[in-house]
Amino acid sequence: MVFPKKLRLSVTQNRFSLYIFLLFALQSLTILLLCFQIIEAEQLQLKKYIEENYSKIRDVERELASLGLEMKLTSGPKKAALEHMRTKIEASTEKIRVAKLKEEQAHKAWESASKAVRDEEQIKQKLCEDLSKLVEESNNSQLSRLEELKRRLEAMNPNRQSSSLHSAGRSSSLDSAIQDGSSLPSTRESNEGSAVNVPYQNNGQKVPAANEHKPHPPSEGEQRNKKKVNLRDGRN
Repeated sequence: MVFPKKLRLSVTQNRFSLYIFLLFALQSLTILLLCFQIIEAEQLQLKKYIEENYSKIRDVERELASLGLEMKLTSGPKKAALEHMRTKIEASTEKIRVAKLKEEQAHKAWESASKAVRDEEQIKQKLCEDLSKLVEESNNSQLSRLEELKRRLEAMNPNRQSSSLHSAGRSSSLDSAIQDGSSLPSTRESNEGSAVNVPYQNNGQKVPAANEHKPHPPSEGEQRNKKKVNLRDGRN
């Protein structure tokens, strides 16, 4: 049987395409087989991993269960302890607040006391200044009176002027002693009458008074000096 050329060409082409198709099919099957092998290998590895770690997972599950049971058993005491600690903290906070209030009150009291002390010190300073002024004025007035009395005595005893040069040193020492005692308040104003009758010895020196408030009775030498002074005044 003889086929025409066109028919033979078409048959040849169909066979070639069939071969190509079969070749691609074989390649795809080969690829699929390789994929299945890879998947099976991965499944085997996964099963091995699961089997190896399954015991560890069970251990972790047991630990979680024991931890949950322990938390349930200890939750009550822990809660009570936490409540006790909270109460302690609140009490400590209240004590701190009260202590701060007391500290503020003590600080205010200290400030008021310090202010009162400063005021009293200022008043005391002013009183001391006033007292010193009064003492100074009193001493000045007493010194002026003493000078006046000395002048009067000198006027009453003109013979004493001859011995004034001899007794100038002792009079100046007496004046300096009086001025040194000017810081103390004087009580000599009540004894002005007795200060006029100051006796003199033969050498013209002044006899100091032993007691300002209660004078001693004059001695024999003083009585003689008084008689001599009276005789001289009578002659003049």
